[in-house]
Amino acid sequence: MKNIDWEKLYQMEFVHFSDCWKSCDSYCCKNFLGKSFKILNSKRVILALLEGEYQHYKSKGGIANITEPPKREEFVLKNGKKFVLYFLSCECSGLCNPHSMRPLLCRIYPYFPRLSAKGEILGFFPAALMDLFYSSHLAHPCTLARAHSVELERQLRQNLQILLEIPLFIFVFRAAEVLAKSLQEYLGNVQIDTLEQKDKFLHKLEWSLLSNKAWNNEKFKESIVQIYMQTAEIYGDFL
Repeated sequence: MKNIDWEKLYQMEFVHFSDCWKSCDSYCCKNFLGKSFKILNSKRVILALLEGEYQHYKSKGGIANITEPPKREEFVLKNGKKFVLYFLSCECSGLCNPHSMRPLLCRIYPYFPRLSAKGEILGFFPAALMDLFYSSHLAHPCTLARAHSVELERQLRQNLQILLEIPLFIFVFRAAEVLAKSLQEYLGNVQIDTLEQKDKFLHKLEWSLLSNKAWNNEKFKESIVQIYMQTAEIYGDFL
């Protein structure tokens, strides 16, 4: 398995738009739909880090104003392979200190690449679960997605290549797409910007996130293990 140079990755900027946060009230650094939730913290953003990424993040001191200990979760695939994520609870609202330690998820937002098994970019999909329910990029609150999608995709196609040489990232991005589609299907492929009764949908969304019901089924689990097997067949074992 190819070693991941986290030091190098944390020196990179995958998306370059100066002061974009000024045009959207720092949309990406907030719990986008949180004001309508009853249980989930309306100010908290959950950031997922790969195990190796978290070890690098921790070794460098992390973000000073994220003080809550991370939540570690181990996922066991149907073939017995194990995959670990760490989840940071961030309430920095864009004022992370130091900014240079923000996770890859923040650096790549607002899109993840949609990939072939060989890591070829076929398109893009929202990097945040809360962004899955807009009818088009024109309805997206993020200025980059809404007004600069062509340039945004050009930058990502170029800058993500370093990640797409690594089978773990191919697996992660492809698994994330299945995770996103499963949630969309579970909630009826709703488009929130066209709904009249948004509160009812948001209540269902919140419960789905708390219960994991969109993903706690054999179809989803089989899809993930198939992605692993396809990737491992090309690149060899990486978990």
